[in-house]
Amino acid sequence: MWPWFTVDCSHGVSFLRSIELPSGSYDQAFVCRLVDSCIEEIGEKNVVQVIGDVGIEKTGANLPRKRPNVFWTQCAASSIDMMLEDIGHICLIKKTIAKARSLTAFIYAQTNLLDMTRKFTNQQDLVHVGITYYTTCCLNLRSLYDKRIELKTMFISKEWEDSKWSKEAVGKKFYNLVVSNEFWHNVLYAINSFEPLVEVLRRMGSGRPSMGYIYGELMNAKKEFAFRFENKEEHYLPVWHHIDFRINLYMMKPLHLAAYYLNPSFYYQNRHEIENTEIFRDALFECACKMYQDESTQEKIVHQLKLYSTDSQSFGMVHAFSTRMDVDPVSWWQLHDGTAKELSAMALRILRLTCGSLAYEPSWIEMIHKEKPSWIKNLQFEDSMFVTVNRRIQGKAQMRDRDHVLAYLPCDDEPFEWLVGMFPFEAQRQDNRDLLMARARSGDGVGLAMLANKLFIEAEYVTSDEESDEEAPSHSIKRKTLSGASCSKREKRPRLVKGNLKDDESEGSDGNISY
Repeated sequence: MWPWFTVDCSHGVSFLRSIELPSGSYDQAFVCRLVDSCIEEIGEKNVVQVIGDVGIEKTGANLPRKRPNVFWTQCAASSIDMMLEDIGHICLIKKTIAKARSLTAFIYAQTNLLDMTRKFTNQQDLVHVGITYYTTCCLNLRSLYDKRIELKTMFISKEWEDSKWSKEAVGKKFYNLVVSNEFWHNVLYAINSFEPLVEVLRRMGSGRPSMGYIYGELMNAKKEFAFRFENKEEHYLPVWHHIDFRINLYMMKPLHLAAYYLNPSFYYQNRHEIENTEIFRDALFECACKMYQDESTQEKIVHQLKLYSTDSQSFGMVHAFSTRMDVDPVSWWQLHDGTAKELSAMALRILRLTCGSLAYEPSWIEMIHKEKPSWIKNLQFEDSMFVTVNRRIQGKAQMRDRDHVLAYLPCDDEPFEWLVGMFPFEAQRQDNRDLLMARARSGDGVGLAMLANKLFIEAEYVTSDEESDEEAPSHSIKRKTLSGASCSKREKRPRLVKGNLKDDESEGSDGNISY
């Protein structure tokens, strides 16, 4: 297990450190000590919130006892990925993914067939690598659907008819799959069930502070689902159910709700609904009490909120009215520093926060740890990792035109299941079975042959267009998570107070620790 810490401030994201945890040491008290030591190193006055993985909520309950003024939130990107996973378990979508995956595996397994496919698709690939398993599924389903005409043309072409695959049973099955309108209808259904949430992830990776947008964009995504399914409740309500479950579990935190209230593009569009829902104002008051212990400051914020909600003084001026929807909320609130100084300062502090980051990919940490030479010293390895990961973060940030949900540095086995037709752990069982069968044939005994046959039965994989009930890796064993971190108590390094962190201190505590 390789948890890590990153720091997000007004200058961008910086990797702090990652350590390898021994087996059995990942208990809540230990994690809480690691988080606390990093807050101590950075300075509590520079930390507004700690963003943790969605699987360690209990740590967030323990941290406020010692750090009552630091907010604990769950990673929004990880929460959205869990929404995608829940949607991916819908029976029709799960079966459609399995069929689409078996199709790409069939094409990529044959060199000549892959060349034929690229000829018909103008040298475009069918398979792409996303930042998580279900973003990969969405990207590849969209890729297949956009090339459905070319694929149909290929499967009815003379080149296909003259090929050996058209005469084989497996080739005929995939021919029937590709020319089937029902299959493409199901692919479109799966795309419409994923894409609005993937778009939210894509905007999270754009580099703008995401705290002021995440709640509102999830609400807009729900409207998009209803629109795509033509307001047919039997289609969009199951998706809404999974989204609402995760929102209520992870995204109803004071910072999320207060940021939604303070974003003028959302507030003034939905003012009546927001003002009649007490949770938003309550969240705002809780943030004010946590961020400012001075009662006079809290009273000023409450008074200035009335100006904001009633369009009084500078909030009602023409330039403030005309820029509500166009100007980013941070710049908009800077216009009102004179009218509502305390409220503006709190709004800027909240709206500059992130709620999760796509600036780094957890697979980077895993690859570096796995490639660690046995002879290298721990401190030297940590320094090397610090430089390597931060260099990758900078390189990814400089590629502004790239799709933010595409993996920057894919793992060697990604997207394994879309190229091979089975998950890596299934392939490992298949390799074990082949090895044992080979040993049995060489005279190692009947017992090995029986064991190999047992492994073969366990590793049986469905590659036809028939119904498949296989499960994608769950979050407990998944290929990657979207947030996680660790730190060890050690001597402070000069580099941690030279760049982003110390500069941020002078700007009034913009920092986030992503855990």
